[in-house]
Amino acid sequence: MKILLAGNILGQGGIQTHLRWLARALGEEGFEVLVISIANQLPSPLDLQDIQHFQSEQVNFIFCHTQEIKKDLVSNIQYLAKITTHVREFFPDIYLAVGTGWNLFLPPLFSGSQTKRIFHEVMSGFVRSWRHSRWIVRWCFHEVIGQSPIVAENFAQSFGWEKQITAIPAIPEPLELTACLPQPISRTVELGKAKAALFSRLVPHKQAFWLVQQWEYLKDVLDELHIHGSGPEEELIREYIASQGIGDRVKCFGRYPNGQAYVDLISTYDLTLLPTVGSEGAPLVLLESMACGVPFVAYGVGGIPDYGVNNLNVLIVAPERWRTDQARVYADVENKDKSFEQGNQSSGKTSVFVSAIKQMVYKLAQREIDQAQLQQFYLERYSYSVLKKVWISYLCKQ
Repeated sequence: MKILLAGNILGQGGIQTHLRWLARALGEEGFEVLVISIANQLPSPLDLQDIQHFQSEQVNFIFCHTQEIKKDLVSNIQYLAKITTHVREFFPDIYLAVGTGWNLFLPPLFSGSQTKRIFHEVMSGFVRSWRHSRWIVRWCFHEVIGQSPIVAENFAQSFGWEKQITAIPAIPEPLELTACLPQPISRTVELGKAKAALFSRLVPHKQAFWLVQQWEYLKDVLDELHIHGSGPEEELIREYIASQGIGDRVKCFGRYPNGQAYVDLISTYDLTLLPTVGSEGAPLVLLESMACGVPFVAYGVGGIPDYGVNNLNVLIVAPERWRTDQARVYADVENKDKSFEQGNQSSGKTSVFVSAIKQMVYKLAQREIDQAQLQQFYLERYSYSVLKKVWISYLCKQ
């Protein structure tokens, strides 16, 4: 069977991780796989180095980037034609699209093939505009896969999808393969001694900046708060930490590593945090935390609540409407003084997320969190071997 995977594979993120490891899983089972990376940037030397580990006799990559073209209509049509040609020449049995964008959805329609068109929804499943490119899926694709049951349900309701839809998780970095996972044991963390971390892109809707601003409410229950990641909020966070004089306990480290170094880093923390209010699917960073036996606290947006089903060792809370609205304050990262001022005003109301952090810390202090059980939860439901079987079984039925 020939399978074409289409989406942005450049950079670091959930979609990129999923596409790379799904391609490897399919190649290992003898599928002929072509990955077309549809992105707006050229592959960096680091991208090319990372992707080499996934290339094989069965798996090949093609890079299509919009920097080759201008923004006029003719050039865009030529760019679309280029992708369509790759699809036609490979002539896949299945075209699996992951992500968004017109150039992702139109090529299989113009290729003239009888390819089975499947869309993997890794966002929340909701749509805010009739102009969104995902509407093409409703009219021109055969099946949809949601990243979680909630995401699948959201997509069906939002887009009026009445055809086949199922739920299959995206594949995280399989830390059980790329590293040596710790063997966590149930342990007590003294109140006030817990170390917490956020691992994420530092963009407004992830709310890393907002989280740092809550230190006044957290300093009595946490020993340290660390921010790992890069993005437009990184400078804001560093400047805020310096301006408040809290750098001895609140730190921003920038981009975090992968593989064994990533596992070793996560394992130094007692809990991880993700106060995102964005249009999430089911963030893979939460799976990676579970793989290391580290409990997390997260807002229950998108498919995140599915991570809490039959899982007593994490805390997932419904986001407040006021917090979702407040996230827009941080979009203007150029106006730092205004962002500081408005951000501090928002801190006047203690959120349920802060309360949930305190609840998790108390659970750790009372030894109510079973870290070994949490890791086993991951291994039984989200490990590479488990998800590989699920994906292979699904695709073989097409």
